[in-house]
Amino acid sequence: MNGLISYGNGIHAVDAHYLRPRFAAVLVIEEGGRIALVDTGTNHSLPWVLCALEQLGATADQVDHVLLTHVHLDHAGGAGLMMRTFPNARLVVHSRGVRHMVNPSRLIAGAAAVYGEDEIRRLYGEVLPIDAGRIVEATHGLRIDLAGRGLRVLDTPGHARHHVCFRDERTGHIFTG
Repeated sequence: MNGLISYGNGIHAVDAHYLRPRFAAVLVIEEGGRIALVDTGTNHSLPWVLCALEQLGATADQVDHVLLTHVHLDHAGGAGLMMRTFPNARLVVHSRGVRHMVNPSRLIAGAAAVYGEDEIRRLYGEVLPIDAGRIVEATHGLRIDLAGRGLRVLDTPGHARHHVCFRDERTGHIFTG
């Protein structure tokens, strides 16, 4: 299994394998032996993320943050499974998205109303809830510390009212989802 693309400065992309190759990605930011993921893709993305971590010489215990740009299932459907896999991680998500991560039933019902339950199950697997105690609300200006590397939250409604971007203070890159 491969598919890790490295951009330098500790920034990597992993193909999320959503719908077709290179359509969606999970971003990996590494700093000082610690990891942050930007978006999760679906549950089906997890093996690819684990393979990427292995390629980087990292383990699940080194993942400190799972950062969601928004809670649409193609970007956040795998968050529950990944939070179970990454025991030290904190999930960072817009305040409007917190309730959906704690109880994803409304997200699933909304998507199922459009695509049907069987298609939702096929595309996303079982969307798992996340313990509220592991969730950090992504308020505008919040600084996430990744081994001294700052990742700053930018509230960017548009695609969704609960959309945020993350600005890497070290490189100036903005992760938009």
